[in-house]
Amino acid sequence: MRLNAALLLSLSISIIEVLAAHSVVRRMTDDNLAHGGECGTPYTLKDDEIMKTAFERVERERKQQKRQVNLNPIVFDLHVAVVAANMTYNGGWVPAKHIEDQVKVLNAGYLDAGVSFDLKSVRRILSRRYHDLLNVPETDEQAIMLSNYGKAFRLGDVKTLNVNLIGFTTDPETYGFALPPSFYAEFPEYDGAYIRFDSLPGGASPVRQGSTLIHEVGHWLSLWHTFQNGCEGFGDEISDTPAEAGPATGCPETRDSCPLQPGLDPVWSYMDYSAEGCRVRFSPMQIDRMRTAIDAFRS
Repeated sequence: MRLNAALLLSLSISIIEVLAAHSVVRRMTDDNLAHGGECGTPYTLKDDEIMKTAFERVERERKQQKRQVNLNPIVFDLHVAVVAANMTYNGGWVPAKHIEDQVKVLNAGYLDAGVSFDLKSVRRILSRRYHDLLNVPETDEQAIMLSNYGKAFRLGDVKTLNVNLIGFTTDPETYGFALPPSFYAEFPEYDGAYIRFDSLPGGASPVRQGSTLIHEVGHWLSLWHTFQNGCEGFGDEISDTPAEAGPATGCPETRDSCPLQPGLDPVWSYMDYSAEGCRVRFSPMQIDRMRTAIDAFRS
């Protein structure tokens, strides 16, 4: 009987795990406007609606209390996990100097937003499986793996940024992803930013030297890509980032991919795919949205 009870418990846990994973996958893929390119962060209508509702609530509370967007300095605890296949750089064993420089670049990127990140720990995890295969949860297998990883290694609460340096070995086009803050309430173990290890300052990437993490933390704080929805609809829902038909490459400062819409493409924004040294800032309204998201989800 004890064996049967243990077997039944194990089967029950497995079924619950699979059902939860399938729920995550449906959320990632149903109504998901394909991301493509170097960032794997998905845009889902459900998360967009959850965030809109939360932002409206925060705005109502501000009006009732006659207060503006909170621009007081905010400091998030930061934990970095180096997830390596082996103890070589090519296997993901990132030097401490790269991590130190990345934190400096991250904090410089968020200086105008009044947001900073205080490095509390760096852990090193030897796992070829996690290094190679952790990715956006678009299949049940990926969701279960990411969930198990998060349950084992994620630290802190909703106010804690976990940065995981991984390989994306089976998906070399992707440099990173981070799920929006609306995801945390149901699936906290998935929270955090997942970054390709060689994209840090001083790393081997020929195209990224630190801005990938700034970009992914933008998603962690509710921002969408500047080219979201192309030239139609609500775009990225930010009024001071002009509509953009698709992601930029290089630094096309006079690009106007939506000529019927006002303004040149916001290739200067961290939320585009433009080159290092070209995407260099957030707009005032992007900052307002992130600060509102902090009030709504991460405080």
